[in-house]
Amino acid sequence: MNQKICKLVVENREKFIPNLFTFKQIDILNRYLLKTKLTNTEKTYLYSSIKRKIAALETLRHEFYINGINNMLKERVKEAKSILKKLNKEKAFISGSFLFSKEYNDVDIYIISKKRKQYHVEKNHFIFITKEDLKKPIFQSAAKYSVSNFFIDLEKPIIKRPGYNDLIMTYEIAINEIIDNDDQKALRDLIFEYNLQINRHVMDSYLLMKEFNRIKRLKSKEKIKFVNETARELLINLYSKKYLYNELGPFLKRIKNAIEEYQKNENLEIYHEMLNKVKDECRRAKT
Repeated sequence: MNQKICKLVVENREKFIPNLFTFKQIDILNRYLLKTKLTNTEKTYLYSSIKRKIAALETLRHEFYINGINNMLKERVKEAKSILKKLNKEKAFISGSFLFSKEYNDVDIYIISKKRKQYHVEKNHFIFITKEDLKKPIFQSAAKYSVSNFFIDLEKPIIKRPGYNDLIMTYEIAINEIIDNDDQKALRDLIFEYNLQINRHVMDSYLLMKEFNRIKRLKSKEKIKFVNETARELLINLYSKKYLYNELGPFLKRIKNAIEEYQKNENLEIYHEMLNKVKDECRRAKT
């Protein structure tokens, strides 16, 4: 018998007595869990009527929810259900490219827990998050496109403005990754942040990857134009014009000095041109 379900029944006995179990059956179940010696009559009770009821409850526990069905691969949904069933956790869901892409790196398995931690076992990436974490946009994005063993009732997301320095760094990395033809993860971060901050919308993991792949297929010049415009809108909309003007002044001077010092400075010239436009917009707003 499923020990976890037996334990839940005993711990919540008031909900099951007398409609599903009798006092005597709960007592026998409790003694079974405690490994107390049972009489032959009690064993008959345990392995006949009690066992059948526990088995019935176990089938209910294997109910699954499909969240965001766009382009989910049927065989992967089936596999996700199998993983969740074997996992035997009270609240868990599977998300990521595993559900919609023929090629994937790993299977993202989110488990609701009291503590945060994560680790890999072969291709399985276990991510333990708290119930409160489901208010964070990054985890809501995963939950909105997932296979879960519980109904995910997402609350209003907690949207926090990114730090100015963090946003500038993400922008710089995005430009560098395009120039170097790297994996361009920063581009994906900018797309997500733009929709979150400007459109106030949490993109699910499938729609985010779809938009990311669309932009990634563009020519380098067009991708740089997209990143510049996205970063510009974020900066202008998230921070005051006075703050931006004061921050960008000395920063642009440092970039200009770096351009004069280094020969290979394509990325620096791109930063300087875009951020100088932002500074000009802030100057006009102040006058």
